[in-house]
Amino acid sequence: MKHPLFRLIGAAASAAILITSTLSAADPASAPGTSQTTKKGSSHAYPFRGTVDAVSSSAMTITLDGKKTERVLHVTAESVLEKDGKPAKIEEITSGDYARGLLSKPDGSREILVKATFGPKPDKKGEKKATATKAPAASDTASN
Repeated sequence: MKHPLFRLIGAAASAAILITSTLSAADPASAPGTSQTTKKGSSHAYPFRGTVDAVSSSAMTITLDGKKTERVLHVTAESVLEKDGKPAKIEEITSGDYARGLLSKPDGSREILVKATFGPKPDKKGEKKATATKAPAASDTASN
């Protein structure tokens, strides 16, 4: 005896397969033998951090120093910049500032600065633990 839920799930799966095969056949870019050359952008923001190497207020870019290559971040009118906890303009950002924040790639190629904070590099969490020392526990040694 077959349960009606299994029939419903099977019908939904069949419909999904039929729809995706119909859509892929109608899309010439996904046809076999063709390649898709354009990158799709994403409004998904992702984190970054690094040290500022150069700032260009005329080109509206901030370049971060990298281990392998430099990273160019594009500043837009919607970008939110802060320096030392206060709102800042691109002209106030200097080489050597530590930067951290969020980026996005809406056009698929350029990294657009969504929000960034600039200033001195924060202390590492491990250093705070090392400076806080605990008194050694006293052991109970009773002599009889």
